[in-house]
Amino acid sequence: MGNVLAASSSSSGSSLGLGLLEPVPAESVTSSGGSGSSSSSTSPSSAYSPVDFGAATKEGPLENPGTVEDLHKKCKDLQAITFEGAKIMLNKGLSNHFQVSHTLNMSNVVPSGYRFGATYVGTTQYSPTEAFPVLLGDIDPSGNLNANVIHQFSPRIRCKFASQVQESKMVASQLTTDYKGNDYTASLTVANPSIFTNSGVIVGQYLQSITSSIALGAELAYQFGPNVPGRQIAIVSAVGRYSSGNSVWSGTPGQNGMHLCYYQKGSQQPAIGLPNWHISGVLEKRLQPLPFTLALSGRMNHVKNNFRLGCGLMIG
Repeated sequence: MGNVLAASSSSSGSSLGLGLLEPVPAESVTSSGGSGSSSSSTSPSSAYSPVDFGAATKEGPLENPGTVEDLHKKCKDLQAITFEGAKIMLNKGLSNHFQVSHTLNMSNVVPSGYRFGATYVGTTQYSPTEAFPVLLGDIDPSGNLNANVIHQFSPRIRCKFASQVQESKMVASQLTTDYKGNDYTASLTVANPSIFTNSGVIVGQYLQSITSSIALGAELAYQFGPNVPGRQIAIVSAVGRYSSGNSVWSGTPGQNGMHLCYYQKGSQQPAIGLPNWHISGVLEKRLQPLPFTLALSGRMNHVKNNFRLGCGLMIG
């Protein structure tokens, strides 16, 4: 689900990550055989006669467009979760709602060493594929912690809290609240607030369904503090998504650049996504009859001319 800590220099307004753990889908813990469902938009009639407009009205009200954070979700879902270096992971499900993991990695990109992780998924459900609350995190022997809490209080209101603790100090924190209307979503994020240094980041997002194929919105990011030039800065970005049949265009033009994604589904299985010239892939091979899975990971960025390769072994 970018970097709020660098909101003053980010070229994509919709990126709010803090280098924290990405929440895992709830259905991956609650059911080993479950699978998420994705909704596809249908394009409106290309004719512009009054009769066709009347027919479009009979199709029913517009649907909720989702959040700005998930604007590029179609392409992000295609991007494999890559890693660099060597990694050994042991996963153990203790129940339908709780699982633990042990990870040992060697990498030049992320800190090497051992990490213990845990994930808990509650029993409150507002859809067949999601359950709340969700608590997940990982910790290393030095006490450095990444933690995420996700809870949906009602069918319309969802909150997400993420934090990062290093050397017994909270170095990053972020709270996001989403409100979903019938045909719009409004989100408010507060990151790294401090009353001692009078600093922090506030991000407001709004996405509105215009037609069954078009969703438009905006994002305002405001950062203040003694380390900010002029002690405060604001960045405004536009967001948009166009869906037509099996293809989706999504873009986030801002003051410093543009984040553009294109998704095309060819059939039931193959799909193609192009986000910002990244090419990535993960090959996983189950080593039957042993409970081992061999993973090979690769990621290339043509613009930055860099390549990362990883090899991993997953147990369980």
